[in-house]
Amino acid sequence: MRGSSWKVIIGCCAIPLIMLGSSAEAQVAPGRPADGLKGTVRGVPSSRLAQAEPKIEELAGPGFISLSLKEALQLALMNNLDIAIEGFNPQIREAEVVREQATFDPSTFAEVNGGKSVSSNVTFSILSKPDTRQDQWNANVGVKQLLPTGTSYEVRVNDNRTNLNPPPVVFSFDPATQSTVGLTLDQPLLKNFGIDVNRTRINLARNNLGISQEQLRARANDVITSAQVAYWDLVAAIDRLKVQRHSYKVAQELVNLNKARVKAGVAAPVEVTSAEAEVAARLQDVIAAQKGVKDAEDRLKLILNPAGGDRVWDLGISPTDKPPFEIAEVSLVENIREALERRPERKQAELNVANTDLNFRLAKNQLLPKLNFQGGVGLDLLEHQYESPGYNYVAGLVFEVPIGNRAARAELLRAKLGADQARVALQNLDRTITSEVREAVRRIQAAAEVVIASGAGRRLAEEELRVEQKRLEAGVTTTFNVLRIQRDLVEAQAREIAAITDYNKALANLERVKGTILEKYGLQL
Repeated sequence: MRGSSWKVIIGCCAIPLIMLGSSAEAQVAPGRPADGLKGTVRGVPSSRLAQAEPKIEELAGPGFISLSLKEALQLALMNNLDIAIEGFNPQIREAEVVREQATFDPSTFAEVNGGKSVSSNVTFSILSKPDTRQDQWNANVGVKQLLPTGTSYEVRVNDNRTNLNPPPVVFSFDPATQSTVGLTLDQPLLKNFGIDVNRTRINLARNNLGISQEQLRARANDVITSAQVAYWDLVAAIDRLKVQRHSYKVAQELVNLNKARVKAGVAAPVEVTSAEAEVAARLQDVIAAQKGVKDAEDRLKLILNPAGGDRVWDLGISPTDKPPFEIAEVSLVENIREALERRPERKQAELNVANTDLNFRLAKNQLLPKLNFQGGVGLDLLEHQYESPGYNYVAGLVFEVPIGNRAARAELLRAKLGADQARVALQNLDRTITSEVREAVRRIQAAAEVVIASGAGRRLAEEELRVEQKRLEAGVTTTFNVLRIQRDLVEAQAREIAAITDYNKALANLERVKGTILEKYGLQL
């Protein structure tokens, strides 16, 4: 092959090879996190926080873990397996975007073949002719690519070498060589024409990536809400245990008081027996409350999934935050507006509508007949000055349409119905979100009123018990009445604890139905 031919071949192949090398560097290697989803937790994709992950060894004390609410939410976001499982999907969808983009990547090709043919010369003359042998080698290299406009092209460089033995009688070069370079084009003019149509699959993949990110966000919202609810449940269980222990202590004090009264001759021995029976009952309540704390700890640990194995499960949890009670000003209209803007499920529905619109436009284009312009041009690359350079070109149109075109019409109808269905689903979701926000606001308002009422009931029970104990000391009431009022106080305290816990759960639920709980606590995916 001549030097000029090789220069053309190398020039045609160099650019796509460089492009392929650059794209290879951008690919995600196995085990390496894709851009936009950085970091792994225990070998699985995890959320990326603005804050550093709290370390269990830093939180653990002698036999317990000291844990704030925000630290609990961070652990849940980093370690929860539901989030970890959902976290794979955005990376999978991101790879699908790259796969669809690769449709328009150029590719190079090379072809080499050779052969020999032998022709026997049979004559009836006295003079015989030797057999004719022909050796032929052919090499092709080039590049081809589909462009976003729908255009497909191919650049091909061909080098052909032929050797005849015996050589031809007429004046010619032996071996004979011929090199050509050619360009062929195929441009759709109706069906598959245009950037929007040909990038449909890329846009669909990008929307699917957005849907998977919103699904991850929705899963994170649910897990964070569950972690917050479990945290407040643990705080409530610990407070109930404190109440039961205090009640047990008060019952013991009443036993001691009655013993002193019996000894002084102002009370019957049955008063001591009644107080001791109450102590036994209060001890059972303490044991049940202790179990409630352990159960609440395990429910929280299950959501947080902290590193540390069995050692962590053996540790208790000491919450450092208390459920606050401040009556929040809740605007129904503003919360509905925010929920319709921020709720991950609604963003998923919007992207689904966008996908159905893309499918409809593509199906509408596929209804058109196929009309393609096809053309090509070739140039001979000659070395010998005796030869004249040559060229060739060809151009034409290709038309094709299925009779009836039923498949395309059916696909168009299917795409239209899918788009209509997605819009109705979005409208229905808006109604559902609005209803959920309205219910969440009412729950907050009702929970606030219950807290106020239960607090008043607890204070009245405390005052009633104080008065009745004074009367018992004065000998104007019975142990039975004091025990009854003590039980009423314990129940009033439990109701207040439950009411404050429910109020904070209601606040967390409102953030969940709005889709804003991550932002509220400064957590970022």
